[in-house]
Formats: sequence, structure tokens, C-alpha cells
Amino acid sequence: MAVAAFGAVACASTATTTGAVAPPGTSSSSAAPGPSAAPPAPVGSTAPTQPGSGAPYETAHTTITLVDTTRATEAGAQSPAHPERTLETTVWTPTDSAPHPLIVFSHGLSGHPDKFAKLLAAWTRVGFVVAAPAFPLTNDRVPGNPQNWTGLAQQPNDVRFVIDEMLRLGDDPASPVYHRIIKDQIGAGGLSLGGATTYGVVFNDCCRDPRIKSAEVLSGAQLPVGGGENHIDGHVPLLIMHGDKDASLPYSYEVKTFADSPAPVWFVTLAGGTHAPPFEDDPSPWDDLDEKVTTDFWLGTLGAGGGDPAALARMEAEAVVPGLSSLQKK
Repeated sequence: MAVAAFGAVACASTATTTGAVAPPGTSSSSAAPGPSAAPPAPVGSTAPTQPGSGAPYETAHTTITLVDTTRATEAGAQSPAHPERTLETTVWTPTDSAPHPLIVFSHGLSGHPDKFAKLLAAWTRVGFVVAAPAFPLTNDRVPGNPQNWTGLAQQPNDVRFVIDEMLRLGDDPASPVYHRIIKDQIGAGGLSLGGATTYGVVFNDCCRDPRIKSAEVLSGAQLPVGGGENHIDGHVPLLIMHGDKDASLPYSYEVKTFADSPAPVWFVTLAGGTHAPPFEDDPSPWDDLDEKVTTDFWLGTLGAGGGDPAALARMEAEAVVPGLSSLQKK
């Protein structure tokens, strides 16, 4: 599939544009036109398309700058404090003109959205819009980022802010996501510290976002965020994937999470899997498996009527590969 990169755009939390915004299709693009689709429907509509209905889609990505002027960024180990929070956010879209469900993906400590281009593009090809913010203290472009793990405390609310802004931009004719997002079909996922972020924004007292309808946690753990407590209560379907040789966040953490969690939850063990390589762009034995399992989980749980049961059945079959992975579910 051809992948086109649009120019950067910038937005502020006050809905004031802080930089030039290029309308969709005005940049030079090497991507072939996407399949024909029905005319765009208002953001929040569930009528025109469902994930996978026109797949595979050509994909495009752009970087937008989202600035939350209501919350500060604390000083990091080697970076100064700022009175606002700036989130450089990579946005992947199918190149058709129809609205699609939204997934917000969170990177880990010393991570970056650029490390997940293959995985995020795979989700986009089947009909999802993906927004992946670079968090202000924990992304790998920030000096001293390996010591900034306490930045996790603010990241669940960063995800909430990204959702707010993506939905606002869906109403902005100058935005590359104008009429591209289905408001009531939103998922959240993340790796490592981004997995802890996902637990926070989906299940924690501090910052639970009821707009999120499905969650994926990859090599993650439940860690303290925002002074609240996680309550994994089964209100959304949850996919947990973790390598049993993870030296960064022990596999045993997620064994306990699965044991303590009510249905619906799926737990995929990557046999011999380490921490980030199975999911980032680095080649690994689990790349094809991870792409298929995570993609079919989104297809199975996001969409009208709660998703596609056939996709969930595929996911469960794909998750069991002798010598490579196993599946438990409730």
C-alpha cells in the first residue's frame, strides 16, 4: 500500500488555529485514490461505513500540534516546565472521504509514534482513523526522557484531550479529519507506559473517559496515575498482550490483571516475547501475529452493534500459534 504524508497542521485547545491548516488533498501525495464512498456524514453518524467495509484502504498520515492551555507540563529531568501541554500528534487516515471509528494510541517511556508506523498503518488500512500523541515528557525526543516516568500521571488526561480535539477538528472544514470520525466509536490502546496510560483513561477514577468503547494494552501494567484507582469492571472489552520474557514490566503483572478482571477480556501470551520489539517497527517473530490480532480485535469490538463477531472469532484463532503465542479469555 502506498503511504502519503501530508504537511503538518497546528491547533490549540481553545479551538483557535495556531498555524496554517491544509485542507485534505491539497498536499502532494503519492497515494492512489481510495475506493469510492458515500458523501461525508456529520461527525457522530454511524450510518455510512463500518470498519473493513472498503478495506484495504490506501492510507495517509499527517502531524498536528495540539496545545492544551488549561494544564501545565512539569519540569523533566533535563527539561524546563511549561505553562501548557503540547502534543505533537500523528494522525493516520484512510484516503476515502467517509467517517471512520477513532483509535488513540499511546507510546511508552522513551517511545514515539514513529516507532509504530507499521502497526498503526495496518489499523488504518482496514478503516480506522488513528491519533498517536507524543507525550510532553516521555517521548524519546525530550532530553532526559528515560527519567521522566512520573509524566505518566498526566497522560490519561492527555488522551482525553486528544479525543476532544479530534472530535472538534472533525467539525472544522479546514482540518484533514473534517467529517472523518464517528463520534461514538472510539478505542484506546498503548504500549508499556502507554498501556498504563490506557488503563488510566479507560478504568481509573481520576480520568475515566466514557467515550472509549474498547481497549488494548500491549506490554503494559497497571501503574498509579492521577491519584485515583483502576477499576477494571468489564464495561468495555479489553485485549491484553504481553511477552513472558519481558524484563521491563514483568509478565506476572498482567497475569494478575487478567485473573482479577471480569469478562470481556482476552489475554495473549507471546512465548519468549520481550518488551517493545514485538510491537514496534523492529522485525520480530510476532509481527504478523500482533498485526492480525490487534486489528481483528478492533474490528470485532468497534462499530455499530458492538463490532463484528466474525472478526473476534478470527482474532481468537490467530492468537494461538504453537511455540509463539497462546490465548486465555473470559
